[in-house]
Amino acid sequence: MSKDAPIGMFDSGIGGLTIAKALLQRLPMESLCYVGDTAHMPYGDKSPERLKAYAVGIAQRLLDRGCKALVVACNSASSNALDEVRDLVGPDIPVIDVVQPVVDAASLHHPHGELALIGTRATVQSGLYERLLSAQGLTVTSRATPLLAGAIEEGFHNGTISSAVVEAYFADGWAADKDALLLACTHYPLVVDEICALLPRRVAVLDAPGIVAERVASVLEARKALSSSTAPTRQFEVTDWTQSFADGAAHILGTS
Repeated sequence: MSKDAPIGMFDSGIGGLTIAKALLQRLPMESLCYVGDTAHMPYGDKSPERLKAYAVGIAQRLLDRGCKALVVACNSASSNALDEVRDLVGPDIPVIDVVQPVVDAASLHHPHGELALIGTRATVQSGLYERLLSAQGLTVTSRATPLLAGAIEEGFHNGTISSAVVEAYFADGWAADKDALLLACTHYPLVVDEICALLPRRVAVLDAPGIVAERVASVLEARKALSSSTAPTRQFEVTDWTQSFADGAAHILGTS
């Protein structure tokens, strides 16, 4: 496969665009094909069986576009459907999720630390973060925050509505004594300032988009698959057009 083939990426909506933005900043010569599965958004309240079906369907769509690598830019899908996506894709095309890179970063920067985690119900109920973090000697207290991704998808970030939702989830101080907070949903970086305002400064918030972008770069470099194209292409698709996705994409990517 050509080194200049696109990287495929998908999420239920705009959240994965936070990963896409970081990736294009890290690897500006790469082409990208992004799919927002807006017809089935939100993923966070779906069953594992539904998530597997959606993820495999979108992965096949990206394979049909000739993608050289796939990024599952959704924690709900990464936590519940990663094996199925990898089985579909096979060994020749790397599949990068958004869970393992963040777990590895947490272990590196906070060894034996006590962590807090927020995510969708699908992510938290999967127990994947807990298992992976425990295997690396970390403890984690997780809280499902089901209202947050939907509010962000609808454009409510950095405003009174998102601030009220964030405060509702953090007002009891449950995360204040932790070493770090993991944002286990790719939508959540869009409200990171509001989250940080409710935490002591000593609580680190891991930069998942940057961490995942670095993992993609290292995987492609190891496979000698980095592009040197001077004319990369960027394609963004949705499974059902929504104004909220268009507005969110413009906000995140800085387009009009």
